[in-house]
Amino acid sequence: MSNNNQNMDNLNYDERSTGGIVYRLQKGQPIWLLIKVLFKKSTSKNTTHRIIYKFPKGHLQSGEVLKQAALREVEEEGWVKSRIVDKIGSRDYVFWDKTLKKDITKKVTFYLMEYLEDSLTKYSDREVILGREWFSLEEALKKLCYSSEKSLLKKAASKLNSLLKTNKSVK
Repeated sequence: MSNNNQNMDNLNYDERSTGGIVYRLQKGQPIWLLIKVLFKKSTSKNTTHRIIYKFPKGHLQSGEVLKQAALREVEEEGWVKSRIVDKIGSRDYVFWDKTLKKDITKKVTFYLMEYLEDSLTKYSDREVILGREWFSLEEALKKLCYSSEKSLLKKAASKLNSLLKTNKSVK
């Protein structure tokens, strides 16, 4: 298989999702939005529940592009309106779909977003969102459930610090 074909294979995903790493300035310092979710995991023997923190994200709807979906998902799950500042990065992973009985390859793309205002958008999905909370960088890194999201937050914070120092498109 040639390198060109290998690169093409890397572009094939069963699912695409997108979301936001949202900040707002409080007393000149950034604080970060996390959503608090009731996580349910079922095995053949039992179902466990626990509370986790993560970034708002979700699937693209028909006809949406990544940025549109990211803004919508942040508004639906995080209850905030925001604007995209920059693309931060993506994470790829594979998970087993019990219904389809196959591995699903998924790519999730995240954007650095600036908080604009609260939103009253109604959200309905299988996922149970218990609330949203704002944290300092250090607190958010402790609260986030997924190591990949911790890495993306560090990258977003570094990007934001650079923008704040140069006053580029940051309020």
